[in-house]
Amino acid sequence: MAQRLRELARAESLPQNERTKLAPVIADLRSRFPASAIEASGSLDLVIGMSGEKALIVLSHLADNAMRHKAATIRLEATDERTTLLLTVSNDGEPISAPNRDRIFDAFFTTRRDQGGTGMGLAIARAVMASHGGSIRLKPTDEGAAFELKFPIA
Repeated sequence: MAQRLRELARAESLPQNERTKLAPVIADLRSRFPASAIEASGSLDLVIGMSGEKALIVLSHLADNAMRHKAATIRLEATDERTTLLLTVSNDGEPISAPNRDRIFDAFFTTRRDQGGTGMGLAIARAVMASHGGSIRLKPTDEGAAFELKFPIA
């Protein structure tokens, strides 16, 4: 819980000339989740207005949730939209139930408290994205879970 609160505090700090490419962030993500199949494609070399550390925090929370919900594969697809980089992050794990879809970004909401879940991961991801002028939302999907992230291009 303390680690999550530190991440939330960092998420809410104002960005100061932060920049990174997604390709090295995804390499770090793969090293954090070596048992996961993480596939990435698209415009991964565009420079976004966020530090690599904060981008890794966002993507790590999504990957951690995917693994907790039995995903075998996580897919990242980056698209250049001129002023933003659209990143779709999807997985083949258990789907998010209809009643929970509106609550997943709420701080302290979790379906896995008995397994150590704090309910802070997606709240932190949203705070990081918002503090950098970006956004994250759940996309409708029939299988697994999919998120749309919009990063400002630096």
